[in-house]
Amino acid sequence: MNLSEEQYDIIEAYLANELSASDRASFEGDIQADAELSAEVERQRTLRLGLRALGIEQALVRAKAHYQATSSSQAALSSRESPIIRPLVRLLNTWQYWVAAASIVLLLGVGYYAFQQQLARRDAVAYADSFGPAPTDQVMKGFPTAAFPLADRPRLLDAFKNYKAGKYDRVIDQLKTLPADKQTIYYKNYFLGLTYLANRQPAEALPLLNSARIAPALALRQKATWFMALAYVKNGQKNKALPVLKQISTDKANPFNALARQVLQKID
Repeated sequence: MNLSEEQYDIIEAYLANELSASDRASFEGDIQADAELSAEVERQRTLRLGLRALGIEQALVRAKAHYQATSSSQAALSSRESPIIRPLVRLLNTWQYWVAAASIVLLLGVGYYAFQQQLARRDAVAYADSFGPAPTDQVMKGFPTAAFPLADRPRLLDAFKNYKAGKYDRVIDQLKTLPADKQTIYYKNYFLGLTYLANRQPAEALPLLNSARIAPALALRQKATWFMALAYVKNGQKNKALPVLKQISTDKANPFNALARQVLQKID
């Protein structure tokens, strides 16, 4: 919609509650009669809310006052110019004003979008954190302890106890040096990845859980995929979490199917 500068001033005054009662009633009648004007008022209202959320509304008020003061000085100067020059100055001032306004709107729009994205990421991480560490029983279920060398089994069992007690740093130290072969490496990486995740180190958990996703055992692949999705969310990588969660949510045979749908509803 092509509005004049004066019309935008009226919209601004209307949204700032600066119109008299009669002018406000008249303008509201115009809004009801003109769908395009109504849409523009709503756009301006949304922008003001965004500016307020960013805490820079007062800065814009000061900028406007500065512009008006500058415009007044330029108007006084132009009044002494010839009739040919005055329209040109007016056109230049208007062009400069709208270029500046467009730049501000663009920058603030990007800033407000980034602000909203930051809030969304924070909420998604908080929601993923609400699931808490994987229960010890879930970690141990199906874990082939007997496949590890007899000399290493006490250390592995002690790692389970430390995990249950929340001593995640100790578990990480124990698992890092735990020997593993081609059969047990997937389980070691899975357990170590879960421990990093419980220890609020999702970036370290991701490559370990990802490696466990190619394990021969289906149950291990499913668990590793689910916790990898949570690790992506907790690491602020929503774009990587979404396809994994969607994959789980469409697999009705996956035991984490319902949980994946819950997370998708929260963060998508």
